[in-house]
Amino acid sequence: MHHTQLALTAAMQEIEGGSIGYLPVSPLELLRERVLSAIEHVPFYRELYSPFGAVPSGAGFLDWFQQLPIVNKSQLQAAGEARLLNPCYSSSELIRRPTSGSTGVPFALLLDSRVFVFRKWRFQRPHQHLVSSEASKLTYIFPWDFVVRTAQDARKPAANGAQGEAPPPRTPARTEVRELKEHTQRFTAMAKKAKRHGTDSPPEAPQAQGASKAITVNSLLPPSELYAALAELEPKSLMGFASVIAALARWMDEEGLRLPTVQQVWTTSEVLSLEGAADIRRALECEPLKIYASNEFGFMAWQAAKDALLQVESDRLHLETLRRDGQGLAGTGELSRLVVTDLMNDTMPLIRYDIGDVARPREPVSVTSTLVCATLDGLEGKEADMLQPPDGRSVTTFQILGAIKDTLPHAQYRVIGLSPERYVMQYLPGVGFEPANLDATTARLKSILGEGVQVLTHRAETIQREPSGKLRPIINLARIPVGARRKQAEQLGVLHLLEVDEQQVAREVVSAALAKVLPLFKDTGALNESLELYADLAISSLQFVQLLSTLEKELSLDIDDEDLLDAELVTVGDLVGFVVGITRK
Repeated sequence: MHHTQLALTAAMQEIEGGSIGYLPVSPLELLRERVLSAIEHVPFYRELYSPFGAVPSGAGFLDWFQQLPIVNKSQLQAAGEARLLNPCYSSSELIRRPTSGSTGVPFALLLDSRVFVFRKWRFQRPHQHLVSSEASKLTYIFPWDFVVRTAQDARKPAANGAQGEAPPPRTPARTEVRELKEHTQRFTAMAKKAKRHGTDSPPEAPQAQGASKAITVNSLLPPSELYAALAELEPKSLMGFASVIAALARWMDEEGLRLPTVQQVWTTSEVLSLEGAADIRRALECEPLKIYASNEFGFMAWQAAKDALLQVESDRLHLETLRRDGQGLAGTGELSRLVVTDLMNDTMPLIRYDIGDVARPREPVSVTSTLVCATLDGLEGKEADMLQPPDGRSVTTFQILGAIKDTLPHAQYRVIGLSPERYVMQYLPGVGFEPANLDATTARLKSILGEGVQVLTHRAETIQREPSGKLRPIINLARIPVGARRKQAEQLGVLHLLEVDEQQVAREVVSAALAKVLPLFKDTGALNESLELYADLAISSLQFVQLLSTLEKELSLDIDDEDLLDAELVTVGDLVGFVVGITRK
């Protein structure tokens, strides 16, 4: 852990000095320490890596590392917090960082407070490098209700005995719910002016930095209030969700308003449409650049100029760009899966984590005499949201949004994949909307998706954001686990368009759950519903409880005890019928 401690010390010195550079520690040594520490302290990784033998040193390490299994959010959620957490760290000092939930799998990451503080600090890199060294001239535009509080904030309710006091650390799930509730109450109780913005500087920053803090403005405010808050702050840099900044710029242009102090805009978390980029150029009079960030890893990469590559924070992240068929590293310019390892988070390590995004890698660049940073030629959305028509091609978010922008102005829109053969375009008309443009739009989408594809249109009452505040313009229900597909379709308002074979979905869910709980059960796709759970499958009482818990995860719902009391579950077929019944509720 020698190199990790050096990195954390350098990180804190960077914050105290107020100047952002690169950590003077070998990323390869940090990577090796993450693996060694995970094997020693974290049960999940110890078991996962046991077949691969001792961790080699020297030149052979990286080749060995690239043979390790890739993990995803579903695996980590199923493993449970206890098997992922390094017990060397006191849970009372950790920061709980929820992921956005956009993949349908809720997962919370625990971080050492120093790592959390450093992540927040690094978000200032683009602003400091290109615009100003004054943190107060940077404004973040994110949802207040999703801003995670610092360790000091998290401890205040317990110290004060206020409503929403967090329970002891041994009940992490309840702690998360209570903290969110208290934070929401605290936000909604603020005066209107206080609601608009709040400080977002590291909790342990020295006094010299205390008077110069970056600001967070609530992105969920209507454009008029958002504009008023920004006009008051007079920022030089804006950083936030692409759709929010684009909508603000469009409103400003319609109202004939400007923000003359703004010199640069960075968008993140969403794909910025061509139309949105044009709105930003027109109203804010600067070129929108991109930042790549995630709740799992914080600030990850940034763009310094128009058409420039995204430069990865390779001094604290190890990025792998893998071919989407799983066969080795992707070539330069090839659409690839992004697999990331956090080099500093030793608390709940994310090692070879498939973040779910796709991008095109480019040649790495040397930024210091010892550090080479990975680069990406933009991001093309989430792997799960890519559309896959019957001919087997992958259609990216950029292809779809570009087509809609050209043919359907003056509307909000979202494309939902119902199946490889059927898609629906939701739309919410705006001022100047022309219904005649719908036919041209569906025709353009059909030409992109290929022969034999049906594209429906659906006028929506609203196009809702994720709980994190993100707006997902493409959602492919065909890539969502069958158990959660119906629930997601209902939330999106397209359940009536989804052709669901409830019996087949229930068979698939039951078969998958049995395969996870019973070591000898094989998920062959042909489920024998006449098998008896106890007589033929020899399921124990403990395994039955595990089976119910697995079904809840597969279906993304809670099974009511009263439903169990009324059910006679003798055969696999009975279990299939039970699943059909509870999913209809």
